[in-house]
Amino acid sequence: MDVKGKEVFMSFTFCNKHVLAQRLGYSPHTLKAIRQRGDWLEGIHYIRPNGNSRVIRYNLDLCLNWFANQNNPNAHHKEIERYLMSLEGEKRRKSR
Repeated sequence: MDVKGKEVFMSFTFCNKHVLAQRLGYSPHTLKAIRQRGDWLEGIHYIRPNGNSRVIRYNLDLCLNWFANQNNPNAHHKEIERYLMSLEGEKRRKSR
């Protein structure tokens, strides 16, 4: 599902760089810098749908959580764990 630059994936929303930049108050260039310095992990904070190396969708929920918890990494890691568990649950449902 794609609605105004957002895609819903399980209970997490993925969006393009413009939506995330607006929500965080950053420029799209700053988002790229955050990715490149390794603060955000591919497959967790952002994905490249269909293996397209030019298209990036950001996990809106996790990126906002990262921003809110920059001084509390344990809280952010718990949210990452919740996301990964939701992926495992989705795999189990599909394999039935």
